[in-house]
Amino acid sequence: MCTSLTLQTLNHHVLLARTMDFPVRAAWKPALINQDYYETALSGKRAIRYPYIGGGRTEENDQILVADGVNTKGLSCAELMFPLKAHYLDKPVADKLNLTPQDFLPWALGEHASLQEVKADLAHIAIIGQNWLAGNEIFAFHWILADQAGQTLLIEPTIKGLEIISDSIGVLTNSPTYPEHMARFAKSLHTNENLTELSQKSQQIVMSQKFPQATNTPTTRFLVTAINKLGAQPSRTQFEARNRLFNDLATVAIPYKPSMHQHPNFNYTHYISILDSTDQTYYFRYHDSKQVFSYSLSDELAQHTNQNLFLI
Repeated sequence: MCTSLTLQTLNHHVLLARTMDFPVRAAWKPALINQDYYETALSGKRAIRYPYIGGGRTEENDQILVADGVNTKGLSCAELMFPLKAHYLDKPVADKLNLTPQDFLPWALGEHASLQEVKADLAHIAIIGQNWLAGNEIFAFHWILADQAGQTLLIEPTIKGLEIISDSIGVLTNSPTYPEHMARFAKSLHTNENLTELSQKSQQIVMSQKFPQATNTPTTRFLVTAINKLGAQPSRTQFEARNRLFNDLATVAIPYKPSMHQHPNFNYTHYISILDSTDQTYYFRYHDSKQVFSYSLSDELAQHTNQNLFLI
């Protein structure tokens, strides 16, 4: 289970934030991806034009699997689980760049400078339901992206193909599909999907402090996060926005308890991250700590030439 949202501040910072909820024990860490190339499972090596920083973990054979990141052009991306809804092709397509689900984020961040470039390039790729470089699981993903222009893009692999949603409210959790989430959201607020009316209803809830209760279900986490986003006043600065995002995501995070070490398949929030597209800074907070780690992409690139590495 994961929750994500985008915010734009009054001083023109664009931020993408997410909880990383994962149903197994995994050592997630801030990671820098700064080699000349990345390796795909089906299409060989691809040049990395834009290095990036994000949250990752080691898979077998020392492969770094990155779940979110922001690149040197301020393009940010996060992958979220999309169970029962994700639809991939069974076999590679002759005239396409064939990628497994885990290849999508490196492709998006490593090869693109903006959402416009990603959208223009989507027709040239095919997502194939086959194993990645490491592990034996084909993950069900959908993706949320943002760039320095303040735009948000959702990409969902469904039976219809790679569906592009460019007019979202900038909130995404797990399944069902985004249109199904929005229909439930509007129904819960007893209104239609008109953004003005949804915002007004959300503002009333925020002012009354009569929030619905978030549970472990994606639909309730979408509801609470959407109300928090649409109902609150805009953040004046990136500092205000970061505090707000950590607080808002804490309300939908799955609590961690030390006893969970005895239950490695128990799902909890491993970390919360915030990606600032404007100054390419990555903020990372573990599930069991209030400490926030901050990493400037430009500073890390200056210190680590042509390396992929964890920063903690």
